[in-house]
Amino acid sequence: MPSAKHITVSAVAISFLAALAFTAPASALPPFAKRPWIIGGPGTTTPQYIMDLESASAALKKLDQDSRTLYTDQDALIERVYNIKTTLQTTADRLGILTTLDSDLKKLEASVNAAYTAAETAETIPQAREKAKKMKATLGTAKANVTAARTRMDAIVAKTEPLRQKMEKAAGIAGKVQTGLTVVNEGPIAKMRFPISVAAGCVNKIPAPRHDCAAKNIDDTAADVDAVVVEYDRVVKLLLTNPEPWLPSVSFLDPFKANLDAVDKLRADMEKLAKQLEGLTSNLKKLNAVLDQSFGFSFPYPDPTITNPIRTSTCHVDIGFKTIIQGVGKIEDEIEDKIGKTLYKVLETIGVRKFVDQLKDKADSAVNALMRAINFDITVNLPSLAPLDQLEKLLPGLDAKLDGLKFPEIDLDTPAFGFPEVKPGIDFRKIKISAGFFNPSGLMPDKANMPHICDGAAFGCN
Repeated sequence: MPSAKHITVSAVAISFLAALAFTAPASALPPFAKRPWIIGGPGTTTPQYIMDLESASAALKKLDQDSRTLYTDQDALIERVYNIKTTLQTTADRLGILTTLDSDLKKLEASVNAAYTAAETAETIPQAREKAKKMKATLGTAKANVTAARTRMDAIVAKTEPLRQKMEKAAGIAGKVQTGLTVVNEGPIAKMRFPISVAAGCVNKIPAPRHDCAAKNIDDTAADVDAVVVEYDRVVKLLLTNPEPWLPSVSFLDPFKANLDAVDKLRADMEKLAKQLEGLTSNLKKLNAVLDQSFGFSFPYPDPTITNPIRTSTCHVDIGFKTIIQGVGKIEDEIEDKIGKTLYKVLETIGVRKFVDQLKDKADSAVNALMRAINFDITVNLPSLAPLDQLEKLLPGLDAKLDGLKFPEIDLDTPAFGFPEVKPGIDFRKIKISAGFFNPSGLMPDKANMPHICDGAAFGCN
């Protein structure tokens, strides 16, 4: 027989487990289907509670098996709720694609506008004029199309943002259903095996003449709890077979999710086009930078002094590109304006035209080198917006279906826990206190006078 100290510790431990049976977190014990129930191996022995369970009565064994079946079935129901929640949340998250696409269209619009302006500027460069003019026409068409697409996308995002919020709200409600089911499944249902084995062990310890009475008390209580477990499992099985309307279907999101895949491809195409335009604009800007460059030449001129009557100096002249492309007359006038009439006369004796031709050659070389880096024949075709056509068709119906989503509320303080079609008179809350079923009296003495925990099984037995 255990010592008084051992009796007190055991009683407190079992009572504590009974109190925790409903409130323990889901991670307290692994699922029935995954846990190794029979423990043993080199240097170990099978725990006493397992041996007691193996020798338990038919009523206790049935309760043990039925509780495990309920656990497995409800676990499948929890997974179904999880999938509904995940579908709603994932779809809500993926609606962010539309906001991203809208942002990409704004970037693309900015890119095509910048390229159009750069092409327009490049028209002022004689060597690039014809090619830049053709490019500007192409970009003008793209500019109009992108602006129209961006305006359309702004409107779509404005419509889908409320939908995203509804999906997130529905996902949150489904998550509460999942949590409620998980609390009871991982709490009293998952932990039922231990109190069942304790009850079986108690019966074995109670001597005659109270043994048969105590065994009947235990079996009657087990049968009472088992009736609740069996009814619970019946309801769960029905919901696994035909969950609606208790668990609403979200299959109406399937076409929408498929369409979002197409929208995602469209977004990638938009990004690719924007990068191409950014590269084009960069090269056009480098070409247009020539307009602000200057090109120069130097020539010697007599600059005698009293001490050095044959001294010569060098005059350097810089002429802007914008002047050079205006022709010989403008270049010569700019040179004379910069160096003055006296030095210009000196330059005339050397040959002004020779230096003018040098300036033109330098400017042409700079332009030609930069033009080779530009693809003036680029095609700027906006990707097909067909995915947006389909998306807009789906939106009105989607809004109505989301409004129609109704999820149950799991309330573990009510007899049916919120489940439908539970037989009258069945109270699932009995499962919550099943850890104490080995004490049929339902009475626990005060701690100061607490007897052996198994004495409760023989309550009322003479």
